[in-house]
Amino acid sequence: GIKADSEYAAERDVSDYILASYCIDNDIPLLGICRGMQMISVVAGADMIQDLGEYYESNGIEYENAHRDENRKEFKSHDVDVVDKDSLLYKIYETDVIEKVPSWHHQATLSVDDTDLTITGGINTQGLDIIEAVEMKDKCFVLGVQYHPEISVKYKVENDERYANFMSYDDALLVFKALIEETYR
Repeated sequence: GIKADSEYAAERDVSDYILASYCIDNDIPLLGICRGMQMISVVAGADMIQDLGEYYESNGIEYENAHRDENRKEFKSHDVDVVDKDSLLYKIYETDVIEKVPSWHHQATLSVDDTDLTITGGINTQGLDIIEAVEMKDKCFVLGVQYHPEISVKYKVENDERYANFMSYDDALLVFKALIEETYR
């Protein structure tokens, strides 16, 4: 839980907030991965889940650690439903379900009500909807994904046997290629 995650870096929080705000305000392409998606959500004014275990407990559900290994040693794998076909996420992956994303998080975006964000990906875990991707459709490219595509790339490059548990190398690269294409457009 969050109590065990006691390594906070206020300087990083501030610098990440300023960087995300600057990119959004100046319509600079921005891809936020995990904490990056959470920072995009915070900048936009979204409501956050500070700890998934506590969130599930508050809803009367014993959390089964679907989004991060309870010992914080391994990534977990789960699918993400693409819930908006008029989105960057759908244009990038061209599928309704992104399979076997590497996941490692205990926080998440709870609600994007009254923000400029659109939910474009999610998963229902143990009866609760968890937001897995958000976008700002009025910007050239602001995409936040809660999962870690870079881990699939890392495991493939390192010939790590764990690669078989996660999305393909080619699928993992898609978000990075889309960001680069938008940046140099």
